Amino acid sequence: MRKFIRNYIGLILFFITLVFFRTAVADWNYVPSGSMEPNLFDGDWVLVDKMTYGPSVPLANIRLGKFNNPERGDIITFVPPHTDVLYVKRVVGIPGDQIGFSGRDVIINGDRLSYEQLVVEPTNEIGRELLGNANHLIQYGSGGKLPTLNGFFTVPDDRYFVLGDHRNNSADSRYWGFVLGDQIMGKVTHVAFSISSKRPLLERIAIPLE
Repeated sequence: MRKFIRNYIGLILFFITLVFFRTAVADWNYVPSGSMEPNLFDGDWVLVDKMTYGPSVPLANIRLGKFNNPERGDIITFVPPHTDVLYVKRVVGIPGDQIGFSGRDVIINGDRLSYEQLVVEPTNEIGRELLGNANHLIQYGSGGKLPTLNGFFTVPDDRYFVLGDHRNNSADSRYWGFVLGDQIMGKVTHVAFSISSKRPLLERIAIPLE
């Protein structure tokens, strides 16, 4: 064993560095569902920047420290309160925000989010929403229902309210509550590559996200 380690020390150190980089600095995660359509599809692999908010402990979903806080419109990976599986959603509410819903309208601090209808099909409607600095697409499908949320609520300190971009086909904060700041693992910046049949063959690599 010692001889093996001595002969292959360079290769061993390379793999240790690769594992540390992937878990603490950057990562790539698989998207298993359509809850973020039309921006992310089942079969996408996304690039996660773990240094925007602070690195995580290698091989564990534990934040090592904080550099910055998520902003409205950021797409994040995180561990939700009801499971230890990583989720991908969009930040809609940050600490101190007052949030309410009126049908499909999202109201933040008294202002309705701007929404422009772009495409209406028999099974889907796609529109553009302005949220913070993110000017992104959202989708409504004909097969799902929006949850009924009554009144307004305030996002607590160090908590975040997240939604899927496919608004009536997403298990998100409307169902299981807020995301703890320490459970946010990174910011999703690109589709690294994709095996989804919903993406054209020539548009499956290095796709920036809004």
